[in-house]
Amino acid sequence: MTKTDYYWWHTYGPFDPGEGQFPHIGQVIKHYRKLRGWEQEELARILGWSLRYIKMLESPKNKKMPELIPRRVRISRALNIPPVLLGLSTIALLEQQPEPLTEVITGDLMADEKIITFYENLLALSWDFYYSSSVQRAACTIDLCFSSLRRRVESARGVCKDQFEALLCRFYQLYSLLERDRLHIDEALAYENQAIEIAFHLRNTELIAASLLRRARIYIQSRQFEPAYQDAMQALPYADLSRDPLKGKVYQIAGEAQAYLAGKSERLQERSLTYFNTAGHIVRKGRLEPDGSFVRLDITSLYIERAKALTLFGRYDEAAHALLVARKGLKPGLPRWQINLLLEEARVHYALQQYSDCALFLLRALKIVRALDLPMKEERIRSTFLQCKEQAPNEPHVFALEQALTQKK
Repeated sequence: MTKTDYYWWHTYGPFDPGEGQFPHIGQVIKHYRKLRGWEQEELARILGWSLRYIKMLESPKNKKMPELIPRRVRISRALNIPPVLLGLSTIALLEQQPEPLTEVITGDLMADEKIITFYENLLALSWDFYYSSSVQRAACTIDLCFSSLRRRVESARGVCKDQFEALLCRFYQLYSLLERDRLHIDEALAYENQAIEIAFHLRNTELIAASLLRRARIYIQSRQFEPAYQDAMQALPYADLSRDPLKGKVYQIAGEAQAYLAGKSERLQERSLTYFNTAGHIVRKGRLEPDGSFVRLDITSLYIERAKALTLFGRYDEAAHALLVARKGLKPGLPRWQINLLLEEARVHYALQQYSDCALFLLRALKIVRALDLPMKEERIRSTFLQCKEQAPNEPHVFALEQALTQKK
């Protein structure tokens, strides 16, 4: 499957094509069995089938078995698979009639592919603006179509409704981060809660993992570390069923959330670093082609957050080394990464009582923050500045930072 391929069943999961207009049935069965948390032996026992038959069904070569409708109905019910993924009509599921298999995804039951592509392209453009430009530019882009998308959700039915809801879920995720960056935490959480509700309704593991990940990020930014940790832990099983970029990012947020709760416990600190190590392995060895979640998993973002955790643990030399790795991996066109790197470098300098250097890095970050109009980041700069001023009010860079902060944008 290439990154440009789009199939209607991506609403439910990243399955490869199978027979006709349907997804790879072996992948579907295996995916939903794992989502249930069952081993193959347990599924065989529940269905009353042999383990050998279950293994055959989940084989990479199986694209059409079982062909009998009653067997597909039993699998759909046992694993709570949306019947349409198995080529079942709702009538077949309810009545278990031995009708022949037909392609039920036709006509007005599916969304027009051109319409889906339009929303997908607009969403991708908005995320690009979010990472590389201003919050306002990203917001203006998605505002153009958000109302029309919600109207489509309200009027659609069946698979078509699910397709539009999956899109709406991803729009809510972006909206939540835009509101977070504007310091509108309540609004950010409201959008993310709606995304999570849709994701669980669709039982789409990647939508669930991404929505929980982004709510955890909002909780961390608002210093609500316990619910952030709970969301990260809830997201991990879904991340394990997701593609590598999202999977790695969830392990990263797990490391971050655990770090804030670790305190002086060496056991919890090591658990935090283990999550970061897992994310690091995925960065180095995983397949990082775009997966539709629009997370950016790379060495720079990972090691910035790892450095933040090490600073919390009082391991400043290791934190400084992590920041060197992050800066070495920094790629052009990611101003948010540049801001985060400068802020964390400033934080390490502050922890080492190097207040002038701390203020210098904050000054550099402030220029980019104001160019992108990020109130949340400026608030963080102001908070650290006040700490520097209390410790070293006469330092030239501290004074220069104060002058810059008092000037109008």
